[in-house]
Amino acid sequence: MTRSISSPLRTVLIALIAVVSTIVIAEAAKADTTEWATSEGGRMRVVSLPPDSSGKIEAVLQIDLKHGWITYWREPGEAGIPPQLKPDPASGVTLSSMSFPVPKLIKNDDITDIGYDQPVNFPITLQSGAGHDTDAAKLTAFIGVCLNICIPFEASFDIDRKAEATEDEVAFIQSSKANLPEAPSDDFKVVNFHITPDKTLLGVELYLPEGAPKEADIYVAGPSGYAYFEPQNLVRDKRKLSFYMNIKGLPKSYNPKGQSWHILVKSGARAMEAPLNFPAQ
Repeated sequence: MTRSISSPLRTVLIALIAVVSTIVIAEAAKADTTEWATSEGGRMRVVSLPPDSSGKIEAVLQIDLKHGWITYWREPGEAGIPPQLKPDPASGVTLSSMSFPVPKLIKNDDITDIGYDQPVNFPITLQSGAGHDTDAAKLTAFIGVCLNICIPFEASFDIDRKAEATEDEVAFIQSSKANLPEAPSDDFKVVNFHITPDKTLLGVELYLPEGAPKEADIYVAGPSGYAYFEPQNLVRDKRKLSFYMNIKGLPKSYNPKGQSWHILVKSGARAMEAPLNFPAQ
């Protein structure tokens, strides 16, 4: 059965977790590579480059997990807390994008999560607005780190927009970006997709790479709070793969028109992530 967790249920879970856990607030650190903020399950920091001529700031949220602990993909699966980043509007910085390496399914008794059980780096892009000349750009990161329970882990960072980046920082950000899923290409892409009229199934047709193995790992991030990872009715015809994903947990009132979901497909040594942009009409 395809798994999902709704936003209201996740809100309740996070609220319950917060009652029995401690949110860790880190002291802000000012540098291109910030100080580590620590919690019971691990630590995190931000590595960033100075703004380019357009004000774009490339950075990485680096998470170093302790052994046995996990954190989550853009949608965590049956439970958990997805990573969130919130720049301080007063510092004139906005979040343009946050990217995610290929996750894995992590089973814990009857719960299956989508995430990471090893240290992980999330590349991010910030945009520095015109007219803001302060040195520091403030950023707050909020993640969940879990062992037997989930601990909300929140940390605030100041990144220095005036400091020069070191060669190591540049190399670290480049290597973090190199570990991301590839963009769609002619030999690996989504060909078609649709939601059935009763809103219970998502149908997808993929074009896989040359020599792709029979099996593929497929993750779909639907509207906020919903993740799907168990494709069914798979039909393989050479390099084309068609399947359906059970999405019957969606609210009856949900309207996919004009919405954007995400799909990630791991086929052999390659992984591709693409938006599923539903037509507005």
